[in-house]
Amino acid sequence: MYRKSFAGLAALLVLAACGGQDAGEAPVPEPSTVDANEPAAAADTPEAPQARATFINSQGTQIGTANLRQVGDEVVIEVDLAFLQAGERGFHVHEVGACEAPTFESAGDHFNPTNAQHGLQNPQGPHAGDLENLEVETDDGTARGTRRSSLITLVPGQPNSLLDADGSALVVHANADDYTSQPSGGSGDRIACGVIEEI
Repeated sequence: MYRKSFAGLAALLVLAACGGQDAGEAPVPEPSTVDANEPAAAADTPEAPQARATFINSQGTQIGTANLRQVGDEVVIEVDLAFLQAGERGFHVHEVGACEAPTFESAGDHFNPTNAQHGLQNPQGPHAGDLENLEVETDDGTARGTRRSSLITLVPGQPNSLLDADGSALVVHANADDYTSQPSGGSGDRIACGVIEEI
C-alpha cells in the first residue's frame, strides 16, 4: 500500500516539475518594428543639395572643378585646380552665374546679399561670398583644398542661396586677398571662373 502511494506521489512530483519548467520559461519576444521602419524614414529624408563648378581660365581652357554640398548650415567647397601660377590667390563667390573669358566681369561683384563690407577680417564684413585664399603649389600649379561657409546655402529660395534666379560663380584672382580692403581685398584680376550648377 505504501509502495502504491509512493509511486503515485512520485508521478505527481514529476508532472509538477514539468509544469513548473514550462511556467518558468521566458516568453519569446515579439519581433521589433524599429529596424523595419528605419529604411522608410531614411527614404523620406530629402538629400542634401549639391552643386558643381567647372573652371576655365582666361583662354577658355578647363583647368579644374569645385564640388559643393550642403552639410547642416554650411556649404562645403572642395576645390581641385591646376595650371595656375604658384602663390596665394583670392577666391570668392560672385553674384552672377556667368563666366565669359577673358576677364570674367560677367560674374558681377562678390555675392553680398546682406550689403556687408568686404573682408574676412573686417569688423563690418564679410561679404557672404568671401572665402579663404587658395594656395597654389609651386611644383605643378595645383590648388586643392576645402573651404566652408555658413554665410551661403545651396537651399533654393533662401536670400543667401547660390542657386537663385541668376545663379552664381566661383572666381580665382591673380593676387592674394588681404581680407580687409575694399572692394575685393586687393585680389586683382580674375584669372579663372566656374559657374555653380546644381546637380
